[in-house]
Amino acid sequence: MTKRRNCFRVGLVVLLFFGALFWAKAQDPFSRKWFTLKVSTPSPLSTPGRGEGAKSVRCVVVLPKPIRQCPVVIYAHGSGGSLMNDGNSLRQMAELGLGTISLDYDQTNEATFAAQFEAVLDYLGRQKWADTNAVAWVGSSLGANRMFDFALQHAEKIPRLLVLVSGRGIDPSTLNAQLSTRLRCAVLLVHGEQDQTFPLADTTRLAAVLQSNGVPVDLRIIPGAPHGMEPDGGVVFRCIGEYCLTHLNGTNAFQNYHSIAQWQAEAPALWLFWIPAMGWVVGWFMWRRRNKVPPAEKIKLLRHEIALRWVAALLAAWAVAVTAIHLVPPHWLVSETTLSIARKHLVEPKESADFECLAAQPVWRGQKMETLLDHVELAGYNRELINWRLDDKVYRDYVLSPVITGASGEELNWRRPLWEEFYPRIRHENSTEEAARIVARHLRERVTVAAIPDLPREVPAVWLRQITDEAGFEIIYVAALRSVGVPARLDTRHMAEFWNGAKWTAAPPPVVMNW
Repeated sequence: MTKRRNCFRVGLVVLLFFGALFWAKAQDPFSRKWFTLKVSTPSPLSTPGRGEGAKSVRCVVVLPKPIRQCPVVIYAHGSGGSLMNDGNSLRQMAELGLGTISLDYDQTNEATFAAQFEAVLDYLGRQKWADTNAVAWVGSSLGANRMFDFALQHAEKIPRLLVLVSGRGIDPSTLNAQLSTRLRCAVLLVHGEQDQTFPLADTTRLAAVLQSNGVPVDLRIIPGAPHGMEPDGGVVFRCIGEYCLTHLNGTNAFQNYHSIAQWQAEAPALWLFWIPAMGWVVGWFMWRRRNKVPPAEKIKLLRHEIALRWVAALLAAWAVAVTAIHLVPPHWLVSETTLSIARKHLVEPKESADFECLAAQPVWRGQKMETLLDHVELAGYNRELINWRLDDKVYRDYVLSPVITGASGEELNWRRPLWEEFYPRIRHENSTEEAARIVARHLRERVTVAAIPDLPREVPAVWLRQITDEAGFEIIYVAALRSVGVPARLDTRHMAEFWNGAKWTAAPPPVVMNW
C-alpha cells in the first residue's frame, strides 16, 4: 500500500509540474529559435569569429505569437555586443508584431560579415513567417556601419527600410555619389546629440549627401544621448520598432494592434493545464474505492482525544470564517454594509484615516471594495518605503486619490498593476524628480503613443492595450507617478506635473514621445 501511495504522489507531482511548465510556456507571448547557419562563401582572409568560427553564424529569431506572416527586422548589434545581450532590443520590436532576427557576426572582418549576412538573407527568404516584401535592417554602431556598407555594395538585396543607429556617418568627400545612388530604400538615421564615438556632424553630413542623391532620409537626433543611447535605449528601440511597423505596414499599422498584455490576459488559465493531474486524483480515488480494504475494528477514543478533535474542528471553522471575510467582501460593490465590514475586519488601524478620507469621495458607486482597499493599502505601504516625505494634504489629494481627470465613470482600478511594474525601479531614489524621469522612461518603453482615432484613455485600458494618444499618455503618466508615491496631477493644459517638495513643476517627458 505504501508503494502505491508513493506512486500516486510522484505521479501527481509530475503532472502538476509539467502542467505548470506548459502553462508558463503558453503565457510567453514570443516564440524563440536559436540556430546556426553555414556560410557558403567565406572570405579566404577572414578571421574566425566567436563561437563556431567564420564558416558559420549563430542567430536567434524572436516571433510574436500566434506565428503568422509578419514584417521582419534584421538586427546587428554594435562592437562588443552578442546575441545574449540583444534580448531587450529584439523584445521592444517583437512586442509590436515584428518578426526579429539577430546574428552574432564576425566583428573583425567586413568580408566575413558580408558572407554571414547573405546567409541570413537566404535563410529569411525560405521562411513562411517572413513577409519578404516588408523587411527592415536595423544596425547599431558597428552593426550600422557594416549594414550600410553591405547595402551600398549589394543594391539588389537592399530592404525597404535601412535604420542606422549611432553609426559612423561619413565625410561627404569619401562617399562616392555613384555608390550612394544605388540606395533605393528609405533610410532612418538615429543619433545621440552627445555621441563622442561618432560625432553627430558626420551623420548630419551623411543625411545631406544621401538626400541630395534622391535617397529618402529621416534624421532623428536624441537630445542629450551618448553613443550607447543609455539610459534611454529601450525608449529609442521602441520608437524604432514603431517606425519600422508604420513604414512596412502603412499608416494604419496600429489600427489592429494587439499588445502582449492582451495576449497574456487571453492565455488559457492554469487549471486547464492541471486537468490531467485532476484526472489522476479522481482515478486514484476510484481505484481505492473499488479495491477498498475492509475496515479494521473500530478504535475507541479517549476523552482527551475527542476533545482535541473538537478543538481542531472549531479552529478550522474559525480559520475558514476569517479567510472568507478577507476574500469575499472585497469582491462586493462599495456600500454602507461593505464599508462597515471593511472598517471592522479589513482595514488596519494605521490605515483608518486614509480609508475614511478615500471612502468619503463620491466616486465609489458601482466600484468594487477591492479597488478601494488596494488604493489605501498600496499607497500607505509605499509611503512608508519612499525616501521623500509628504504632508498629509498633498499625499491624500495627489497620491492616495485615484481620481485623475474627474470625468464621470472614470476607471479607478489601476494602482496595483502600475505599482508592481514601476515601484521596483524607483525604490532607491531620493528625489521625486529622478523617480519621475525613471517612470516616464519605462512607461514609454511599454506604451506606444500614436495619432490615430479611438485609442483608449482610461488608465486600465491603456495599460492593457499598451497604446494611446498623447492625451492618454499624460493621464497614465499621472497614474504611474501616483502609484509610486510621487504627487502628480494634470495641469490646465492637461499635461502631467508633479510636486518636487517645494512647488508644482512639469513632469519630465520621455526622451522621445513619437516619430
